[in-house]
Amino acid sequence: MTMKVFSGALCLTCLLTTVALADQKSADACAAGLSPQAKQIYETTVASHPTPGTGRGIVVATVEKMVAEGKLSRAEGRAAGEAAGACLKMLE
Repeated sequence: MTMKVFSGALCLTCLLTTVALADQKSADACAAGLSPQAKQIYETTVASHPTPGTGRGIVVATVEKMVAEGKLSRAEGRAAGEAAGACLKMLE
């Protein structure tokens, strides 16, 4: 009985891992087509290991930092953040 429960749990874990990797591949493929600024936002956010509740805040903080450093205008930052966010949603 214990072995059946363990086997079932192992199979479920493998399935969830496979789904997560597929989502990561899709998100990375999406990010490959982004502008350099949007790609930087995407990469910075992914490196921070976002959760569905923290991803938006990380994107906003990254865009604000880039705008403050003069790397983007506000309009460019908004567009780049939205583009990066579309790819990041694939990770949820």
